[in-house]
Amino acid sequence: MQPFDGIDVLDLTQSIAGPVSTQFLGMLGANVVKVEPPEGDAFRGLLDGAMFASVNLAGKRSVCLDLKSESGQAAAQDLAEEADVVVESFRPGVVEKFGLDYESVAETNEDVVYLSLTGFGQEGPYSEWPAYDPIIQAMSGLMSTIGYRDRPPVRIGASVIDWGTGTTAAFLLSSALLDREKTGEGERIDVNLFEVATAWMGYWVAHYTGTGEVAKRSGSGFAGLAPNEVFHAADEEPFYLSVVNDHFYERLCNTIDREDLITDDRFETNDRRWENRDELREILNNEFSDYERSELCEQLATAGVPAGPLQHTDELVEDPHVAARNMLTNSHNIRTDTEVKTSNPPFSTTDGRPELGDRPPEQGEHTRAVLEELGYSDEQIERMIEAGTAGPADEEA
Repeated sequence: MQPFDGIDVLDLTQSIAGPVSTQFLGMLGANVVKVEPPEGDAFRGLLDGAMFASVNLAGKRSVCLDLKSESGQAAAQDLAEEADVVVESFRPGVVEKFGLDYESVAETNEDVVYLSLTGFGQEGPYSEWPAYDPIIQAMSGLMSTIGYRDRPPVRIGASVIDWGTGTTAAFLLSSALLDREKTGEGERIDVNLFEVATAWMGYWVAHYTGTGEVAKRSGSGFAGLAPNEVFHAADEEPFYLSVVNDHFYERLCNTIDREDLITDDRFETNDRRWENRDELREILNNEFSDYERSELCEQLATAGVPAGPLQHTDELVEDPHVAARNMLTNSHNIRTDTEVKTSNPPFSTTDGRPELGDRPPEQGEHTRAVLEELGYSDEQIERMIEAGTAGPADEEA
């Protein structure tokens, strides 16, 4: 499925959220040109290059341009004029300095689909604030729900808000391109991390505004549900058990041959189980200690009880379901010059799973080729490279 074959995307983003959005379009056929500053995307070196190697695949082409220079701005403006889609992640007001804001681009590209991806949106008290994923986890209230009550809140150990915002942006860009087919008109889209994270907090907002109760941290569990947290099988092997109603609870008790717990006054309803969760946890952990984790999770799943092992990254990479579903793909860490694996697109279509390619682009790898496609002469390109407004200078033609 390549619905965006023939669609040209100008990617003026760094970090994770923006590159995720354009990578989705690229894996579905779009030609993505990523414009980086002369020093490269600021995230090229983070986590020893692993972040960049995961969100800049799908055939993206890298062009290095100095947007503070006249020639760099002119080249970027030429790319924007030819693009079907422009995605930028600068703070509000910055792209105007480069002549790359929506109004400027739309003057010569009336049906452009233009998306601004920021921390807090184009207007509002926080619109000028810089923001990364952890800041948004904190400000949205998400972080306040994670961890144990007697300890400080903690951040989720992956860039979930970035990925969620990038996925939302990709959905909006796809929708705008479909709408353009119907109407012939472009679109201006404003999406930001804070609104995405706040949307994810929707049921906690509804709970608070309906009851006045503020969400509290519940450790590895979920407030109000029991048993619903990390338990331990033999050899203290951890697994997660999620019992959200009486039916699941009965199945659990039947599976471990503890039918007496079904009619125990302390545990007959979810409210009672939550009230007496410490006692229930101790009883269940004693029972679970007689089972190997893999055996127990298999039995519970077969009985229709949601349960699964708590895995570390090394276990995930070797997980048989990951292998059977072809959930990983080969990539290359440019920074360390190392072959690595990263996650495949999280879906498949009639034609199978889209391919991401085997490596992200080198910094400025396609500068010369892309400028040539715009009609720039060899002399113009050389002048820009020598002046440091395009590059890198040691690129190959």
